[in-house]
Amino acid sequence: MTARPEVLERKLAALQRFLDDLAGFGPLPHGERVRQHYAIERLLQLLCEAAADVGLQLLRRETGEGAGSYREIFQRLRERAALPAPLAEGLMEACAMRNVLTHLYDTIDTDRVAAAVDPALDLYRRYLAWVVARVGLS
Repeated sequence: MTARPEVLERKLAALQRFLDDLAGFGPLPHGERVRQHYAIERLLQLLCEAAADVGLQLLRRETGEGAGSYREIFQRLRERAALPAPLAEGLMEACAMRNVLTHLYDTIDTDRVAAAVDPALDLYRRYLAWVVARVGLS
């Protein structure tokens, strides 16, 4: 299945919306972030899913390939589309956290969730900028 440009653009817009929503938590002190951890958890989950969706569309567009997992999407982008290795690793780690949050593999560490806001904003903004530059959008 080949990617359609409008699908990629729609998924990029969703990624931007989730980033904008998470940015609202940026100025909050740590304790307030802890109190609002459910909202932050959900946004971290949505960011991972949206980033993976964007990555899958980009893979299809550039290589005609798919991928079976979030990790595989970012690995293939690194190998076949020149996604910088540190960015790929960061996305794989962020999506591993998403799996913990989504599937409740362990007790949720609300301090860790609160502390994830700023690194997530940086990571997903860099990824969004890389994708936009890669596909030539403005």
